[in-house]
Amino acid sequence: MRRVAILLPVVVLAAMAVGALPAVAAPGRAARAEQAARIDFNGDGFDDLAVGAQSEAVGSVQGAGAVNVLFGSADGLVPSPAILVQGSGGVGGSVDANDTFGAALAQGLFNDDDFFDLAVGSPGEADGGASAGGAVNILYGSAAGLTGGPQLFQATPETNDRFGSSLAAGDYNGDGFFDLAVGVPGEDIGTTRDAGAVTVLFGSPAGITAAGAQTLYQGAGGAAGSAEEFDQFGTSLASGLLANDDLADLVVGVPGEDVGAVGEAGAVNLLAGSPGGLVNGSLVTQGNPESNDTFGEAVATGDFDEAAGDDVAVGAPGETVNGRELAGAVSVFSGPPNGLASERLLFQGTAGIPGTPEVGDLFGSAVAPTDANGIGQWDLAVGVPYEDVGPDADTGVVNLLAGSATGPSGGRLLEQGNPEDFDYFGWALAGGFFLHDFDNNGFFDLAVGAPLEDVGTAVDAGAVTAFSASGGGTITREPPITQGSGGLGGTAESSDLFGLALE
Repeated sequence: MRRVAILLPVVVLAAMAVGALPAVAAPGRAARAEQAARIDFNGDGFDDLAVGAQSEAVGSVQGAGAVNVLFGSADGLVPSPAILVQGSGGVGGSVDANDTFGAALAQGLFNDDDFFDLAVGSPGEADGGASAGGAVNILYGSAAGLTGGPQLFQATPETNDRFGSSLAAGDYNGDGFFDLAVGVPGEDIGTTRDAGAVTVLFGSPAGITAAGAQTLYQGAGGAAGSAEEFDQFGTSLASGLLANDDLADLVVGVPGEDVGAVGEAGAVNLLAGSPGGLVNGSLVTQGNPESNDTFGEAVATGDFDEAAGDDVAVGAPGETVNGRELAGAVSVFSGPPNGLASERLLFQGTAGIPGTPEVGDLFGSAVAPTDANGIGQWDLAVGVPYEDVGPDADTGVVNLLAGSATGPSGGRLLEQGNPEDFDYFGWALAGGFFLHDFDNNGFFDLAVGAPLEDVGTAVDAGAVTAFSASGGGTITREPPITQGSGGLGGTAESSDLFGLALE
């Protein structure tokens, strides 16, 4: 199994809204106003897609990073010739080596208009003398698409904090504006290295501001547990309505958490929304924690079963299944943020899930909700980026698990049209609290990143494939999307890693 030199933790990002939002009818119980809101940067009534290429070279500056946008239409995704980079087109900051702009993405309504906005993480950004201290850029939506906005930093940046490694958006304090949770998995808490933290930046009529920011880490700010070395609290983030109310809650992945004497078993920390921000955390672990499970490497929320309120899906790609190391598993929980319950452990070859658990598959490296058949119980997409496809090693697949009254089970495999060695298809999934309907046909679509896809002679340039849903559960694989093709901005170049982040 080939290892990759530049691999940030998988981020599965989720967003939600409360209050007056642009909405359309959607099938089944999934049609809450919040869930039906269009992720629409330009206000044309179609969902849009942002794609990060964190290792994009800008001119001669290596690893600066970039973001591409594809706009929805009646015919699906339409590439935009614009490519967003720091220091250009109103985007804050400047182009510097190894900024990794585009490593994480989150969508939300951060200011007082009806255009969706985009937060972009740059965890490699140098802040003053702090190398890889990290930064976040806010890009505001408009009739012309995404426009410039502020670049935000931690109050006290330190080397290798990696502020902006993960992002999630949601209205945590109920004021009608999206807030932004920012993962800082490399944050040292006192002398405790890489314990990790989360910073919450609050929305307002003027947009996201650093004023009154909330800092959370285990054992402080309402987060349960204790800050310990290499926990990496904040590796992954997802927002949801776990208590079925109008306040967003936050799920925080802690894949390095030791559970008793079991090293790096992993955990998730849940924080409840309140008028004062996030409070009242609880710590959740697997029913059978084992060393190096890395439970919490990926997290997502969605209404996967019949019960009211969102459920929580947690990837444990390091899980050993039937003696096969790193085969991977996913746990799905239901319940409010002060006490998840009813864990269902899912892996390949059980509960009708296609495939066979094999050494090094890393099932659960990414998780995201969708609803391809529109029945109301959402489906769960699970990335398996190291799955072999026939003779091709580490090609990757996505398991699409069907929602039901009792939760996800069964389903189908989604594959690339031309699987090749080391594509890592399924490394990133565009899901989140807002489900994507790029062609506005009333059924929800899925976009999948293959960041190490070779494009011609460009090694590891990256690609994205959209799967369009229609009536009767039909899913159509669209042609792959690469930079410089079909009018999409940029050029497919070696090591761009286009598709490492999607939202």
